[in-house]
Amino acid sequence: MKYLIIGASAAGLAAAERIRNEDKSGEITILTREAYLPYSRPSISYYLKGVTAQKDMFLRKAAYYKEKKINIVTDTEVTKINTDKKTVRAGRREYPYDKLCLATGSKPFVPPMKNVEGCKNALTFLDLGAVKQVKKAAKADTRAVVIGAGLIGMKAAEGLSKICKSVDVVELAPRVLPSILDEKSAKSVKAYLEANSIRFHLGNTVVSAETKNGAITKVHLKNGEKLPCDLLILAVGVRPETELAEKAGLAVNRGIITNPKTMQTSNKDIYAAGDCTVSVDMLDGSKKIIALWPNAVQQGTAAGSQMAGGSMETGGTYSVNAIDFYGLRICTCGLINAVGEQYSDRIKTDGDSYKRLIFEGGRLVGFVLINASENAGIYTSLIANQTDLAEIQGDIMDTPSLFMFRKQVRTDKLTGGAAL
Repeated sequence: MKYLIIGASAAGLAAAERIRNEDKSGEITILTREAYLPYSRPSISYYLKGVTAQKDMFLRKAAYYKEKKINIVTDTEVTKINTDKKTVRAGRREYPYDKLCLATGSKPFVPPMKNVEGCKNALTFLDLGAVKQVKKAAKADTRAVVIGAGLIGMKAAEGLSKICKSVDVVELAPRVLPSILDEKSAKSVKAYLEANSIRFHLGNTVVSAETKNGAITKVHLKNGEKLPCDLLILAVGVRPETELAEKAGLAVNRGIITNPKTMQTSNKDIYAAGDCTVSVDMLDGSKKIIALWPNAVQQGTAAGSQMAGGSMETGGTYSVNAIDFYGLRICTCGLINAVGEQYSDRIKTDGDSYKRLIFEGGRLVGFVLINASENAGIYTSLIANQTDLAEIQGDIMDTPSLFMFRKQVRTDKLTGGAAL
């Protein structure tokens, strides 16, 4: 059996490892456009800050792939999938497959801005190659401007603030980290970040740039403000990388459409996993892109199992984040910005800690924890298991006991034991 995987990040590696676990002799090949073996993308901001060395970013040692007989081909751009011949074209070479997995990930979204495209100091912040360019360009006297106050943009801004003379962040939304923070918590996080020398321009965007010798020297904002700029980071967001899938005739709607349990696409011999796919949120049934590392690993593992004839399926998808900025710990999960009469919330603040729990009827469906992560594991379990909150003891805002149920489980009449 020939297994072919396009993409060598979280989903691609997880698929390969699961295939090898279930098929000891099949031929596994991973094709990646990057120049590196699989590495931890979340650690790129630590690499920028100088906290993590490049050698420590790799997920496995090179010898591991030889031992597991997983062939990784780097610096390889796939241009076409031929579903009739069951081959993939990369350069002048064709790779045959019996089962194919698309783990193509996502690409930076760059909004239209006059005089920005092609400038040598306008860089992205999504992968190791891009961050190495940023690290090379950032100097002590650099005035950096980051477009985007989401997770990627803020980690870029944090790293640059350790190096550069100034860091300005421009964000179209009215608050920082809009996808993971509510309005109240975003205000306190913004104040904390500002205390660490980051300047924000919220409800705004870059519309054009002034350039000299192919480099940006100043950016113009929508409100008319002008910012000096030696380095522009494009971190507005990402879009699923679906071009190969579309050209191959697979079902695509924003992301690649798959069976949410098996990750099989509209072609029976092709699977997809990770940021390039559309996920179904188990908490509200909505279809969305959930571009998160744990989700990619779960989907890749299920795809690999199914490709090798196994039965493993995904266990349900929802958003979860754990991140820190300058020591400020933020944990979020589930339906943070849920809208509707069926939702309610409770908020507790204590000094610099903030806790917000979101409920749908009698179950927990989301949380925001800032410097209050001691019960994050319990809350995540309550959400993942869709637990009826009538079954827990204690105040959920404090330290609920997940395994002490008010309801008595009936004794099993056959064995005389309690079923737990």
